[in-house]
Amino acid sequence: MTRSLVHADSWGWTFADADDATIRDVSFTITAGERVLITGPSGGGKSTLVRAIAGIDAAELGTSTGSFVRAPQTVGFVGQEPDEQILFPTVAEDIGFVAETAVGTAAEVAPRVQHAMMTVGLTMDGNRGTAALSGGEKQRVAIAAALAGSPDVLVMDEPTAGLDVPNARRVRDAVLHAIASREVALVMVEHRLDEWRDVMDRIVVVVDGRIVADGPITEVLSSRADELRAWGVQVPASAPEPAEPAGSESAGGAANSREEPRDIVLRSTHVTASRGALGRHIAVPDIEVRAGDCVAVMGATGSGKTAALRVWGGLAAPRAGSVQVASLHRPPHRTRPRHLAAAVSSMLQNPAYGFIHRRVADEAPAELLAALGLSHVADHHPHSLSGGERRRLGVAIALAGTPRVVLLDEPTFGQDPHSVFALVTVLRDYVCRGGAVVIATHDEHLVASLGARVVQMGPVS
Repeated sequence: MTRSLVHADSWGWTFADADDATIRDVSFTITAGERVLITGPSGGGKSTLVRAIAGIDAAELGTSTGSFVRAPQTVGFVGQEPDEQILFPTVAEDIGFVAETAVGTAAEVAPRVQHAMMTVGLTMDGNRGTAALSGGEKQRVAIAAALAGSPDVLVMDEPTAGLDVPNARRVRDAVLHAIASREVALVMVEHRLDEWRDVMDRIVVVVDGRIVADGPITEVLSSRADELRAWGVQVPASAPEPAEPAGSESAGGAANSREEPRDIVLRSTHVTASRGALGRHIAVPDIEVRAGDCVAVMGATGSGKTAALRVWGGLAAPRAGSVQVASLHRPPHRTRPRHLAAAVSSMLQNPAYGFIHRRVADEAPAELLAALGLSHVADHHPHSLSGGERRRLGVAIALAGTPRVVLLDEPTFGQDPHSVFALVTVLRDYVCRGGAVVIATHDEHLVASLGARVVQMGPVS
C-alpha cells in the first residue's frame, strides 16, 4: 500500500490579520512518489497551501480549521523569493547547511554539495559569495540546497519562474533525475504547465482558496479546458496571447508612428556594471530609449539584466561609461531621490523592498490597483499578498508617479494569464501616453504581446 505523507480533511487557514480565510475547506492526500502540480489564478492561495504541506505554517501566523496531518518526514522547500532562503555568505555554506542534516559525518558534506551544484547546473566555485549571484542563480542555489537534504517530500513554489528557458528545462530535468531513484513526493506550484504536464501525475487547481479540480493531469487538462481558462489557468497548446485592445497598436509601435520627434528618456553608453560584493563585471549594452518606446532586455540567467536595470535606474553606480536619464542634470546614481523619481522608477526582483505603507490602498492610486486586479486586497498589508500580487503592486507603485521611464524586472513572475493580460493592458496605455518601459524578462510571450524592441545581454566577464 502506498504510504500517505500528507492528509487534509476539510482544512482551512485564516491569517491572523485577515478577516477572510485564505484556504477554505480543502481535502486531499499526497502519497510517497506522487508528482502533484498545483496551479490556479494569482492570489488564490497556492503558496499558503504548499507552505502548509511543507510544515511551515506557524500557528502564531493564523488559525486553522479541520484536520491536517503530516507523516514524519524530511521536507525540502523552495519558495518564490530566493533572497529569503539564502542564509550564508557563500554558495557552499548555504547548500552545506542543509546537507549536514542528511549525512552522518562532516566528510560527506562537501561531496554532497558538489553533487547538488552539478545537478542544477551551478558550475561556479563553491566559495562564490551569494551576494554576487543573480536572482536566477540564487534560485538554483535554493533548489540545490533542497535536494542536498535528501527529502521525502520536495515542495517547490514556482521554482523556474526566474530562469530562462534552457536553464528552466535543465532544472526540471535535474529535479526529476534527483528524485527518480527514491519515492520522493514532488509538490509544485506552477503557471507554465506546458513544461511540466508530461512529467507530473496529478493536477490540483486552487481558486479563491478552494480546490476546484483535482485529478490526473492529462484528464483534467483535456476534459475541463474551458473551465480552466475561465479560472485563469493557461492550458498548454492552446494558450492565446493577450488580445490586442480594440483600436490600439503594439506598445512598441504606437508611439513610433508619431511624426513629431520624441525625447530621449534613457541613454546608456559604454557602461560596465558590477554585481554583488565580488564586483563581477557586466558589459551593459548601449541603449537609447525614447518616449513611447517599449524595450525588452533579454539574456541567459546570470547575464546581468538586473545589474543593468540598477545602473539605469540610479540604484547603483556604473564602473565605467555614462548613463543619462530624461532631463536630469546629473547621472542617476548622483541624483537626489525626489528628483530621480520624477524621471525614472524601478521595480526590481523583490518588489517588497519598495513597500512603505501598511495598506495596499496607500501604495498606489485606486485606478491603477483596479486595472491590475488588486482592488480586492486594497485593505490588506502589502507583505501579506501572494508573490504574483506583490509583483503587480510593484508595477503599480513604479507607474504611480508617472515617471518618464519605468524599469521592470521580470514583471510576469508568478502571474496567471488574466494577470498578464492586465499588465500588458496597463503598460500599453502608459506607453501610448508617452511613457517609456524597459523590461528585463525571459518571457517571450510578454515581449510579443507588447511588441517590444529586444536588447540582448552578453556574457559576464
